[in-house]
Amino acid sequence: MTGRAVRWVSDEPFPGWVQVQITDAHGVVWSLFDKPTVFDDEDRLRNHTAYPVDVEVPCEVVGRGRLTDGTEVLTISTRLPFGIEAQDGRTEFLVDVGQVSTG
Repeated sequence: MTGRAVRWVSDEPFPGWVQVQITDAHGVVWSLFDKPTVFDDEDRLRNHTAYPVDVEVPCEVVGRGRLTDGTEVLTISTRLPFGIEAQDGRTEFLVDVGQVSTG
């Protein structure tokens, strides 16, 4: 799932925390907070990084469908493998099929 790291949140606990935003199929922007290594294995996300930075949000596709306008959408879960949640605890999001890479 394509996301965007928008800011460094804190240096503690090590290795720090980063805020990543995703936009669902209805245009709602959700903020996810976790360790930078969850979103980036290239070590690009640091406290001195120039944000925003495009990242991949680990997720599992748990459903497929269409909106009333015909847009193809996927239901993704960010619960596995890292337990990533939005601020309200949500772990499932309805997103445009083009936001999720298949490989």
